[in-house]
Amino acid sequence: MAERKRDSNGRFVASSTSKTIRQQATGKVKFDIVNLAPMPNILERQHNITSKEFYKFGDDNLFPQYLAELKRKSSTHRAILSQKATYTAGSKITTVNAKLNDYLKEVNPSGQSLRNLFRLVVDDFYTFGNSYIEFVEYEGGCNMYHIDSTMVRVGRNMDSVYINPDWSHYDVKDKEVRKIPMFPNFKNGRSVLMFKDYESGFQRYGIPDYIAAAESGSIEIDYLIQKYNRSKFENGFMPSAIVEIDGSMSDDEAEELISLAQDKLTGEGNNGKILFLVKDGGGSGGGANVQVLKDDKDGSFMEYQELTRNNIVTAHRWQPALSGIVSSGKMNNTGSEIRISYDLVMRTVIQDTIEQVFKPMRDALGKVLKTDASSLEVQFESPIGFAADIDITKIADVNELRALIGLEERPDLEDIYLEDLKGKDNGENRL
Repeated sequence: MAERKRDSNGRFVASSTSKTIRQQATGKVKFDIVNLAPMPNILERQHNITSKEFYKFGDDNLFPQYLAELKRKSSTHRAILSQKATYTAGSKITTVNAKLNDYLKEVNPSGQSLRNLFRLVVDDFYTFGNSYIEFVEYEGGCNMYHIDSTMVRVGRNMDSVYINPDWSHYDVKDKEVRKIPMFPNFKNGRSVLMFKDYESGFQRYGIPDYIAAAESGSIEIDYLIQKYNRSKFENGFMPSAIVEIDGSMSDDEAEELISLAQDKLTGEGNNGKILFLVKDGGGSGGGANVQVLKDDKDGSFMEYQELTRNNIVTAHRWQPALSGIVSSGKMNNTGSEIRISYDLVMRTVIQDTIEQVFKPMRDALGKVLKTDASSLEVQFESPIGFAADIDITKIADVNELRALIGLEERPDLEDIYLEDLKGKDNGENRL
């Protein structure tokens, strides 16, 4: 992939093609296809050959920022990331260790619970392929903090990290940048624990699951399709027909007509109206030319959007039903598709993340607090219960059913079940 060059101010330098397009036309100008949103190169490079302070993440060291921007663009992509983090964090974290039981309710002065912190950590892990926790020791204990992954870069020899609030602005030697040793080493009572998702060829940083969807442009395309639909609804200059009428019109009148057409044909409720154009017939005589317009792009765009969405879901190793995408004909009143999907991701995606993130976090916490943390567990809860699978008529008698719908009990139906009344149609056993 071609490298994107920047000028001294950090702005991207225009390609020769884009320069050609901006040139004033003198005769014929050659146009070419311009890629307006290329994906940054994913590289691990030392910041500079002489000092070698840290390893850049991406060719411009802003690859995490690019991934964060992607998360804000595609609703499908964002929903999947949010669902993955929510399901992985479970409903609560429990332990039989009394000392830890009080600690996990509040792991820092902000009152953050271990479960809430863990959710932020796995959210970053799924989004960036990397996540970080900072331990801050104090007399008699230790606080835990989540660190935004866009702010962190790995130092040389993997022995420290640099935390920079704005990598596009501050240099590593700026006072705003902190250098903290990586766990298990501490300096001034601080240490950072790093989690990374394995990717062949990357020794210092992890890469997220969905990287193939980002490389192929599926996430960007999902965003562009949604943006196209919004623009079409808000600025839908698509009349159902254009009627050209011969006549005479001054320049001012023509400008007024254009302004009027924009007011009448854009915005909510103005799609599909008829546009009348009055033109100078040049003495050719009166007459009218009617052109009927047909907008048939919607079908192809819907198919493209579905294909794009499927590509994103596949890249995430996720299940469509857990993100609100239900297959036609598969959803029923028992929610079996959601239950099966949840069981599948629990045994694959979520279990992998528990092994890669939660267990190392648990072990590190035990070492820092000098206690046994092996009993720490994430408690999971299925989004769909089994209540819908139960036939209430088999466990509740007729009077109990009558009470549920607000009817009074009948003595003659005491301990009688609906099943007992089937086939008795003599009019005496009506509910």
